[in-house]
Amino acid sequence: MSHSYSHPLSIRRLLAASVLALASVAATAQANWPMRPIRIVIGLPAGLAADVIARMYGEKLSKALGQPVVVDNKPGATGNIAQDTVAKAPADGYTLLYAVSNSFVSNPHAFARLPFDVDKDFAPVAQTVRNGLYLVTAKDFPARTLQEAMALARAAPGRYSYASYGLGGFPHLVMELVLAQEKVEMLHVPYKGGALTDVAAGTVPLVWEPAANAIPFMKEGRVRALAVWGYGQRNPATPEVPNIAELVPGADVASFQGFWAPAKTPREIVVRLNEEITRASRDPALIEKLRLAYAESVVSTPEQMAAEVRRESVRWRQLIRDKNIRLD
Repeated sequence: MSHSYSHPLSIRRLLAASVLALASVAATAQANWPMRPIRIVIGLPAGLAADVIARMYGEKLSKALGQPVVVDNKPGATGNIAQDTVAKAPADGYTLLYAVSNSFVSNPHAFARLPFDVDKDFAPVAQTVRNGLYLVTAKDFPARTLQEAMALARAAPGRYSYASYGLGGFPHLVMELVLAQEKVEMLHVPYKGGALTDVAAGTVPLVWEPAANAIPFMKEGRVRALAVWGYGQRNPATPEVPNIAELVPGADVASFQGFWAPAKTPREIVVRLNEEITRASRDPALIEKLRLAYAESVVSTPEQMAAEVRRESVRWRQLIRDKNIRLD
């Protein structure tokens, strides 16, 4: 009777050879990256400011890397659908997330549970821009300054309201931060879409509005700006509008847009992406395009980006807990 068996040493050698072969394939794929189109997932509808900026960077990346870069809009659930898509994508450099920083610094504290972990499932790649919000009001609103608006609200708690783009977004959280600092109460009116037209008409007194929307209305004289937030200083496009930190110390929290990759994306790929995004952010032609969109280009290493997320997350966590803001 014959017996066939494999010697343990032979099995170990076979396994070792298989591991080496797989490692060689992975190393070759990294060295040749990118070999196919790259997808940028964004949790906003096409046409909004962040989407337009993502496409500007996508075009730059496509030219630099020699592969098509496709923007995949997955709006809904305050950006969570897009984040979940990227968190569960292969960590091979072919799927990236483009997001506003609130997806990482405030959303995690406002949801009881998320299908992903912002600390463990993503690798920061690079910041791209800062763009601010303007606190605007109708041209005939009795308050001419933020201090006057706060005085009106303080004298009549609950009488005055402010609009936002919905619970938990920066326009909501920034106003709550200001109100907390000023010890003032106002009624929050969340809109599913933009509230700027209603503010201009006097239907609702105040809203923190993205610069790309607010500035044209300001130039047309339809609204007045009481403050700007998010740039860390006055916006050169509107030097007459005070930065919120001049009026309410501690209220100017950084906001940025940027790219993230799935966790465990090879370091070499993250570094290459960061280099190309940084090069794009320093390109005079792109800087001018961003200026016309009222955005300011910024550069960062992945480590600097991660540090800013951690820092701002602490601040928003405290506010969200104090105000009991829940999104689920």
